[in-house]
Amino acid sequence: MDVRRLRSGELVVGLGAAGLAVVMFVSWFGGRSAWETLTLGRVLLVLTIALATTLVVLTLAKRAVSMATSAATVTVGIATLALLYLLYRVGIDEPGRNGLVSIDGGAYIGLACALLILSGAWRTLADERTTAADSLRQTERVLAVRGAPRPPPPERGPARSTPPQQPG
Repeated sequence: MDVRRLRSGELVVGLGAAGLAVVMFVSWFGGRSAWETLTLGRVLLVLTIALATTLVVLTLAKRAVSMATSAATVTVGIATLALLYLLYRVGIDEPGRNGLVSIDGGAYIGLACALLILSGAWRTLADERTTAADSLRQTERVLAVRGAPRPPPPERGPARSTPPQQPG
């Protein structure tokens, strides 16, 4: 694993995933953690953390760029859903009665971590970095597999207006 392969997008994704994993155990609503208060949300958040971690691990493991790009694409989609869900739960529909349940700092930190994951994955998709040595080696390997170019087809004579005659 080569840590130098991590670009700014993957670093932000990793930071957001680690932060969200930790903050899920902190109080979110009325002194209760995300594990206790978010029913569907905890599944969505764990899936977001898993995809973000997968993106970072694929980049570190020197897998093909297409695998990291695919992971980033799926992470953007799931992180968008998670962010929208958290915006709804924190901003509009807090669990319990609004007068009895307070929104604790963990909810806002979790919202920020989800935003970090989304923005980092988006940044990963935008950073093609075609001039890097790894990118050049991968391109050269792909082109080497293709082999030499084929010769052009032979030129044909002018088109005939009458069909060829049958011998005989």
